[in-house]
This record gives sequence, structure tokens and C-alpha cells, in this order.
Amino acid sequence: MTALKLSAEKREDTGKSAARRYRRQGKIPAILYGENKEPVHVIIDEHDLMVGLRGHHSVINLEIDGQPHRAIVREVQYHPVTSKILHVDFLGIQGHDKIQMEVPIRFEGKPEGVRDGGIFDEIKRTLDIEVLPENIPDEIVINVDELKIGDAIRIKDLANDKYDVLGDPEDVVCRVETPRAAEIEETPTEEEEEAAEPEVLAKGKEAKEGEE
Repeated sequence: MTALKLSAEKREDTGKSAARRYRRQGKIPAILYGENKEPVHVIIDEHDLMVGLRGHHSVINLEIDGQPHRAIVREVQYHPVTSKILHVDFLGIQGHDKIQMEVPIRFEGKPEGVRDGGIFDEIKRTLDIEVLPENIPDEIVINVDELKIGDAIRIKDLANDKYDVLGDPEDVVCRVETPRAAEIEETPTEEEEEAAEPEVLAKGKEAKEGEE
């Protein structure tokens, strides 16, 4: 777990017009929830925030007007066209309370089944976990080297002593599928089945004529 340090300033003026003004100044509006306190509205330098989020830092040491706060990013709002950050929600965390959060997955290695012609399918890109703040991972690494064609990794296969993966234990996280071309070759088409049927009937007819 890597902690990111960010400096923020309290802001009194809220609303869309104020948010647009801050963004023109290179500042991103944000809000800190939790810590058993009233939400705190802040602004953060856009460049510092973008660099931090790209690094997948899970825990953030958020310094607001000189006062330290430990937090995680709960939600980031992006512009639908430019993809620029519009607003960030932070959740304050306490040292001994478990929290639920979403963590990105990184698949490591090359499945054996892919080397045999199979197709690797990433079903999930993130996982929901319950974890103590000091054990929050930046990402969950899953090695897929040993997956053969038809194999899958499910949530129940990701047991860990530092956090609990949430969700249906049978949910598939990733799998190696049979190549579609092989499936088509193995399954007879309707035309093939129809072509085979008259041949059988014809043989049966010949046998009757021979008996006569």
C-alpha cells in the first residue's frame, strides 16, 4: 500500500458557477466525507490530483489547511467529452475500522490455454473488497499462467488473509475460452444434418426393393 500526499484548501463558496471558476484556475472541487464530522468542501491542484490518481494510490494523506486526514477516493466525476476531472469525493478513514472499496485488477502472465489457441476473457476489471486501512492494496494481482482452455478463476479462488473479496463466490473473474472456429467445426450445421437424412432413407428404400 502506498500513501499519496495531497494538499487541499477549504472553500466556502459551492455550486456550479464556483466550481467552473475553480477549474479555470487549475483547481478541482472536492469533498471529504466521514470521520464522524460534517463534510468538508475543498479544492485541490488539478495536476497533483491527476498524477496521484494515475498511480493507483489507495490511501491518501489529505492535508487540509495544514490538518492531516487519511482518506480514500470514493468517486471521481469526469467530463464526458474531454475526460478531465470535474469533482472528487473522498472518504475519511479511521485506523481500526474495516471499509468496503473497489480495487483494480491486474492480470499477470500468459495462460497456457492461450498458447494452445484459446482466448483469454477478462470478465472483471475491478473487485469489491472489505479491508482494514493499513492493508488496502493499490491493485489485486492475479497470475493466470496455469489456466488451460476451459479453466476459470472465480471469486472463491481469491482467498486472502489481508482482505475479503466481496460478491458471489461463484462469479467468474477471468477464463480461457475455446476458440470459436473450433466450436463451429465440432458442431454440425443444419445443412449437413439435412444432407445426411435423405441418404439414410435412400438406403432403407434400396433394402426393401431388394427384399421384393
